[in-house]
Amino acid sequence: MMMSRLVCLPGLLCTAEAYADVLRGIDVPADVMELPDSDNFQGIASDIAAALPDRAILVGMSMGSYLCLEIARREPDRVAGMVLIGCTAEADSEQSAAKRGKVVKWARREGLDALSDTICAGMLSPQNRAKAPLRQKIARMAHAQGLEIFQRHQAALAGRPDNTAALSEITCPALVITGADDTVTPPHAGRDLAEGLANGRFVEIENAGHLVVLERPDVVAAQLNLFIGHDMKKETLAE
Repeated sequence: MMMSRLVCLPGLLCTAEAYADVLRGIDVPADVMELPDSDNFQGIASDIAAALPDRAILVGMSMGSYLCLEIARREPDRVAGMVLIGCTAEADSEQSAAKRGKVVKWARREGLDALSDTICAGMLSPQNRAKAPLRQKIARMAHAQGLEIFQRHQAALAGRPDNTAALSEITCPALVITGADDTVTPPHAGRDLAEGLANGRFVEIENAGHLVVLERPDVVAAQLNLFIGHDMKKETLAE
C-alpha cells in the first residue's frame, strides 16, 4: 500500500521555512502548505481540506495544528493520521481573544522587528532565546508574512471552535508534541489533548518552548519518522 502524503501546516507568522530543517531529517516525501490569507478560521480549514491529497498525514505547528484538528474532525476520511505540535483542543477564552486584538494594535504601532523580538522572548525556551540564527529565521518569516496577514490570522484564531468534546470521535493515529517550556500550550494541555483523542500519543520535548519545530527540528524529525514507521504502519495493518 502506498504511504499517505505528509502535508505540513505552519503556524502564525510562519512560512514554509519553519519546516525546512525538519524535512531534511525525515524519511518520506512531504509538502508544506502555506496558510490561506483569511480572517475566517472555518474558511481556512475548508480551503486546506479541499487542496489535500487523498488520505494525507497532517503535521501542524501552533495555528497549523489547530487547523489539522479541525479538518480531522470535519473530514475524517481525508486524514490518515496527524501530528499536532504546540496544540490545544480548547477555543480562546474571551480574554485571550481580546488579547489577540491588542497584540495586533501593539504590533502596528511598534513594527515587525519588535513583534519578532517579543515572539522570541515569549515563545522560545530560555536556552534558545539568544541564538542568532533562530532569531533571524523568526524575523525573516515575520517580515515575509507581514502585519496584514498577522491581523487576519489573529482574528481567525480568536474565532476558532472548541473541539474538546469531539476528540474521542477523531480515530486516526495522532501524535501530540509539546515543548517542555511551552507557555502558550503547556505540556498538560498537550497531554490532555492526546488522552482525549481515540488514538493519541503524547511526547514532551526538552529544551523547547512553543516553537519546538524551530528549536529542536532534529528531535521533531525523529518523532515524525517514528510516527510514520510505527503508528501509521500499525494502523495500516489493522485495516
